Amino acid sequence: MTKNIKMFSVAVLIALVICFTPCISVFGFVVPDPDKPTSLSMTLKYSGDDVLYVSGAEITLYKVADCKTTSSAVSYDLTSGYAASGLDLDGKITQSMIDDLVKYTDANSITGITKSTDNNGEVAFDGLESGVYLVSATSLPDGFSSFVPFLYYLPFFDQDTGAWVYDGVAEPKISYYPPVDITVKKVWNDDGKDRPASITVQLENEDGIVDTVVLNSANGWKHEWTNMRADKKWTVKETNVPKGYQVTYSSAGLDFTVTNTAKLIQTGQVQWPVPVMVFAGSFLICAGILIKLPGKKKDEE
Repeated sequence: MTKNIKMFSVAVLIALVICFTPCISVFGFVVPDPDKPTSLSMTLKYSGDDVLYVSGAEITLYKVADCKTTSSAVSYDLTSGYAASGLDLDGKITQSMIDDLVKYTDANSITGITKSTDNNGEVAFDGLESGVYLVSATSLPDGFSSFVPFLYYLPFFDQDTGAWVYDGVAEPKISYYPPVDITVKKVWNDDGKDRPASITVQLENEDGIVDTVVLNSANGWKHEWTNMRADKKWTVKETNVPKGYQVTYSSAGLDFTVTNTAKLIQTGQVQWPVPVMVFAGSFLICAGILIKLPGKKKDEE
């Protein structure tokens, strides 16, 4: 009787352990606790000749998938915002897929959690739900660019310790380009009589039109843009070129010159003398022949 009671007590204890410890299955497979809060801390810095910490960068987390668990398995279900994204979390995730996910996020105006880095380039997201997060920079200070977006699983399984890690730490890749200054100058190649009072110039790069300025005599027909990104390909373009002028562009580095040259005016030519001159020429030729013939006959006699 005592033996049966002991066996029953052990069975009850095992049942209680199974019921109140969802992280361990009956088969010994460890699964995470999906209800336990997670966090993600990041440090943004550029390690070149000098270490530069990125202060004031806006980092945004977008929850892409929810973490689901059973007694023996972990799965991730796309959230409603990303259900139509076509992302397959069960397959291999490439950087191009993540870049497409960023475009999908922007195109569908999906909102996330945004925080800014401090003076040490650090930012922390606490109290996060378990799941998969897209990490992207929505704003970077001047000079910093090329933040590489990435996916982060919270929690994630640490192969070395054999445990689930609920507090993640990341150091995203980032590039730094010292800001540059860009100048544009207007040069006129004309007599000044038909010159307009002003012209408009656009500053452009591969992303499109960045700024539009008006050049005139008040600003010396020139303009300077300061603290511009050095990793962009900059060009200038004059809009609505004045009638009667031809525009050409030249540059020395990021110093652009826009030259407007007045076109030569072609005056009309009087056409009526042409037929008269042709007729007169033909008449003179015929007259010359007629005059020469009698002389030729006389010589033959």
